[in-house]
Amino acid sequence: MDFRLPYTPQNRQKLLHSTVARQVLYGGAAGGGKSVGVRWDCVVFALRNPGFHGGIFRRTLPELRQTHINVIKQALPDKIAKWNEDQKKFYFSNGAIVTAGFCEHDADVERYLSEEFHAIYLDEGSRFSPRQIAMLKTRNRLGNWKPSNPQDALRLPRFAISTNPGGPSHSMLKRTIIDVAPPETIFYDETMRDPNNPLDKGWTTIFIPAKMADNKYIDSDYAASFGGLPPELAKAYRDGDWDVVVGQALHNLSRDRHMLRPFIPPGHWTRFMVIDWGTTKPFSVGWYAVSEGALLKAKHGYSDRWLPPGAIVRYNELYGWNGKENEGCRWSAQHVASKIKQIEHTREEQIDYRVGDTEMWAMRGGPSVISYFQDAGLVFRKSVKDRKRNYQEVCCRLAGVETYYEDGVESADPMLYVTANCTHFWRTVPVLTSDEADPEKGPETKGEDHVYDEVAYACRSMPYVTTKQDREDEDYLEEYLKNARVGDPYAT
Repeated sequence: MDFRLPYTPQNRQKLLHSTVARQVLYGGAAGGGKSVGVRWDCVVFALRNPGFHGGIFRRTLPELRQTHINVIKQALPDKIAKWNEDQKKFYFSNGAIVTAGFCEHDADVERYLSEEFHAIYLDEGSRFSPRQIAMLKTRNRLGNWKPSNPQDALRLPRFAISTNPGGPSHSMLKRTIIDVAPPETIFYDETMRDPNNPLDKGWTTIFIPAKMADNKYIDSDYAASFGGLPPELAKAYRDGDWDVVVGQALHNLSRDRHMLRPFIPPGHWTRFMVIDWGTTKPFSVGWYAVSEGALLKAKHGYSDRWLPPGAIVRYNELYGWNGKENEGCRWSAQHVASKIKQIEHTREEQIDYRVGDTEMWAMRGGPSVISYFQDAGLVFRKSVKDRKRNYQEVCCRLAGVETYYEDGVESADPMLYVTANCTHFWRTVPVLTSDEADPEKGPETKGEDHVYDEVAYACRSMPYVTTKQDREDEDYLEEYLKNARVGDPYAT
């Protein structure tokens, strides 16, 4: 029959349809034509290739129905594709299938684990969790099926994500795709390498940015409709800016103000260590020093920085993950304790006190985690777990102390700094989003918040300033008491 899709692709949509990259991130501003592009990309594959099986996914069924199901039903006559409401599938007359999938809850992805999809499309994909995306990738393969269209043989299998910035997978997509190569450049995603094939480089991948200007059918004043949103949300949606974190929990954290060059703190400064415990989830260990008031001189491209008295500096870290977002390395407590001692011995650390996650004291039918650390000679005190108060403390330290002069405010020096070598801090903490139910609690607990929790424990640990004179007095007093105990039976 004579049939024509009600669709004329625009330039960025044409790039989506023509690319030979297996993995595509089509992302950016609202109104960029992303949903339209992925919908018809899937349908065209189905029309041209008998036996093709594609999947178009949204987080919820109402979103899926409004954005894709109803549009496809209206565009395709029953003689071409029939909709099955019970199965949520379009059955094409040539034997192709397009599944309309949704994963509102994290476990919903498991209903698709028996499927084989030749192409998968996640619309508003950053709203899916990293686990859901990873699980759906395992369903993306050709198996014994081959495309009948020669051009499509170069483009399948395909895993495409269309999305705006923000959401649970914002940082994962930015880290693994957007930050790796320039836009519209095919590269290899090393996180998708075949571990059994040493020659495999990973999935070929491309990032296709989407701007409002790419869509000639959008209203001319559409950008103005975002004016009532918070500035960071408007910038993310209107400009497609992936460096903006929508709903950022630590809104006053910035690399310009809070990042320091790596350095070894003076030996007389107070030093302490903090751990947020985890096994299946990552553990986070941070080493801190308390400034007595010092100027950190410029070096390696960093400018001079004044560190006010009492400011905390996180200068080293140990992060227990397996290389996948929010997954732990499953080290035993004995191994973690041994690793901490090894690091401190190598760096000749003199630790004044240690703070441990209260979870380390839990006893569940066996020895507590803290007992293994104590056996290794590492003594801890319990952390303060009060998410609201901890969040306030972290934000206040990031804001810093304002110095007033007669002509007004001269400066506001932060009271919390983190060195550039603390890569997992800078990877995970800036992109944490606020708890939607109660923003006063700070970051949502479903994110990769382990470094943040450790930093919060550090801020609430009542760190104190130690000067060189304090150390000299301390050494003198300790030596005096030692000699007194030996020579004077009346000494206390």
